[in-house]
Amino acid sequence: MTAPDPHATDDAPVAATDPFAPSTRAVRVFAAIGLLVLAVAFVVFCIVVLHQAYSGDGASGPLLEVAEASMWLSAIVGLFALCLPSDAVSHTARRGAVRLQYALAFAGPLLAAVDFD
Repeated sequence: MTAPDPHATDDAPVAATDPFAPSTRAVRVFAAIGLLVLAVAFVVFCIVVLHQAYSGDGASGPLLEVAEASMWLSAIVGLFALCLPSDAVSHTARRGAVRLQYALAFAGPLLAAVDFD
């Protein structure tokens, strides 16, 4: 009995044979959907800001600039995850970027809604 050769080429990697492994194309689709979610979040952001401006003391919340920066960063990270080629970005980094994109998009309206008055 001989031991199997660890350098044999006929064994395919497990990730290549797993039909449920996440693909780069799927992550890019989620990044594109995230940009659409960002557009909806921006509309909600505008509604929150206008509601705060026309009701109460007439001023927006103290975290308005942070909320707006969160929305811009979400767009930049989403374009990063969508457009950069596979050779430049690992699959794990692209997946993390899409998660960050969604978190920043949802954080924008929530931060804008904070009003301590």
